Amino acid sequence: MIHPLHTLFNPRSVAIFGASSDATRISGRPVRYLKESGFQGRIYPINPARAEVQGLPAFAGIEAIADPVDAAIIALAPDAAVEAVRASAAHGVKQLVIFSSGFAEMGPEGVARQQEIGRIARESGMRILGPNCLGAFSVHSGAFLTFSGVFDDAKGTRGRFGLVSQSGGYAGEVLKYAQRRGIDFGTWVTTGNEADIEFGEVLTAMAEDPNVDAIIGYIEGVRNRETFLHGLELARQRRKPLLFLKVGRTAEGADAAASHTASLAGADELYDAVLREYGAHRAHTTEELLDVAYALKRGIYPASRRLAILTNSGGLGIQAADFAADEGLILPPTPPEAAAEIVRLLPNGSPRNPVDTTGQVANEPEKFGAVVDAMLSTGQYSAAFVFIGLIGGLPFLIQPLTDVFRKVAHAHADKLMSVIVTAPPEVIAGYEEAGLLVFGEPARAIHVVGALASIREGWERPVRSDSSTVGMPVLPEAQSLNEVEAKAVLAAAGVKGPQEVLVRDAAAAAAHVAGQARRFAIKVVSPDILHKTEVGGVSLDVPAEDVCAAVQAMQASVSSHVPAARIEGFLITPMLTGGVECLVGVHNDPLFGPIIMFGLGGVAVELYKDVTTRTAPVSPEEAMEMIRSIRGFPLLDGFRGRPKADLAALAAAIAAVSQLAHANRSRVKTIEVNPLMVLPEGEGVVALDAVIETQ
Repeated sequence: MIHPLHTLFNPRSVAIFGASSDATRISGRPVRYLKESGFQGRIYPINPARAEVQGLPAFAGIEAIADPVDAAIIALAPDAAVEAVRASAAHGVKQLVIFSSGFAEMGPEGVARQQEIGRIARESGMRILGPNCLGAFSVHSGAFLTFSGVFDDAKGTRGRFGLVSQSGGYAGEVLKYAQRRGIDFGTWVTTGNEADIEFGEVLTAMAEDPNVDAIIGYIEGVRNRETFLHGLELARQRRKPLLFLKVGRTAEGADAAASHTASLAGADELYDAVLREYGAHRAHTTEELLDVAYALKRGIYPASRRLAILTNSGGLGIQAADFAADEGLILPPTPPEAAAEIVRLLPNGSPRNPVDTTGQVANEPEKFGAVVDAMLSTGQYSAAFVFIGLIGGLPFLIQPLTDVFRKVAHAHADKLMSVIVTAPPEVIAGYEEAGLLVFGEPARAIHVVGALASIREGWERPVRSDSSTVGMPVLPEAQSLNEVEAKAVLAAAGVKGPQEVLVRDAAAAAAHVAGQARRFAIKVVSPDILHKTEVGGVSLDVPAEDVCAAVQAMQASVSSHVPAARIEGFLITPMLTGGVECLVGVHNDPLFGPIIMFGLGGVAVELYKDVTTRTAPVSPEEAMEMIRSIRGFPLLDGFRGRPKADLAALAAAIAAVSQLAHANRSRVKTIEVNPLMVLPEGEGVVALDAVIETQ
């Protein structure tokens, strides 16, 4: 099926409201661009004050055009723009691009205008890009529906990159920067205020477009979960790399994003989680974005995270190893046969990975290539980072080194090879032509290796299935469950709680523990109290003889802090020790739906924020990835002689909570299991406390 936005990229005719004879004006540039770009369709300038515009017959209004109009551009004052939208809908225009500002970004009056054009779009079926946007272009059809000055740079290229941006200004700047790196955009869309067409729809269209091989996006705030996730998944399935710059990481940035495009930036960590799940790379600077885009041109995605590092300086090798660790890359030891060959070639070098070739390679450049070849020929490495540095720019070494590395790159065409060369642009171009990615700084080069490996891993991740949520308990609507009720729901979902008893008062508590040598945890049970510790509702490690007094003190404290709270009793639980406290939680995000979170439990999780998130549901395999990704993972993995925790049971519990949340996604508000006690390997997990809120 043809995507609904196909006509935006491939119109057969274009009308321009407010078309100007001055080709330098906003309303004159699209006429000039369409004439000069090789656009094969009809161009209809609309200007009631002129008989012709830039050599083309002009029309008093769109109704004066006898033929169908596929696309129209509006460059008029706000109120006139709304009238032009009505006229376009009446004429049967399929795609409308509105440059005009003065809509939702300008207060209540502008919001009303934007709501009106949105209504017209819905009722007529006409699609609207903008308002307050720089438009779009496709070099493949010559349809330059923009007033941006980027035309003179993009004209004549046949770039295979697509760009979708919620900021027109950034879209123009990134195109300029990209061209300096040899990156050409063939399809370019700015969405502006998104009165109708929004980011996810354009993303999906580019994922389907055979003229787009890779997609770069600038996001301030996604409006439509379904189209966004569909676009991400479609690109993943078609192995189209996705690179995003998502702004609004801080509260200040989020406020700025909202005022700029009248959109609300979502929680930053959720975007991180979602993009990571689909194998999309999130860059934090334009330089990083273009570094990865530059590497994409090679079309090589490391088959593993196993990296060989080779330098002519030991110190630089140590730096590179640190950077590799930051990226989660692995530096396997040099295999014995390769180590022996390296020692034979360079007796004074170090064959360990990172390999130090020493400065001797300046005298014998062919040996530099032979060492790299020896490492890659072992089959142990999917990528190589090579520091050439200053010697790569020495006039007498440029050609020998270029020839050497051309031969190595050709012999290992499936391996990603990046180098550091300090040399003028024309020399660097020679190394690039030889098949190498050239960077000026090691951290940037190694970061790219990690990014490409992550993209490949995203492509290979199995498609999620919702079948695992079948049979999950159904949550009630709009209420908070007390701890006993919440634990019962979790138990039905497969996450068991401890052996405990609910008592009504201090006397019943004393009777229950009488004669026991254990120590106990005591907690108030109330649907009105979520954070029991804050009101004196938790006592831990209480001996049996003190339970009665502890319950009495707790009742008094809770009643004092929350007089209106309904107290349904007190939970008496034998103290459980010997495990690791973790937290498993769910937050139902307004945009992305239920989000599952995992981290170490207790108050430390709020202090250190060492947590990982995914959209629900997750499989036990994905849950295991979450467990291993936190900084505190060693505490679960036998740190300093501690027994290893039951990771399999923990992964199963995380998956079960996520599946419970997904099955109840229209009802769940929050789920929190804190702490979830993870016992030693083979002994399982226990939900020591639980909160469930529904909506």
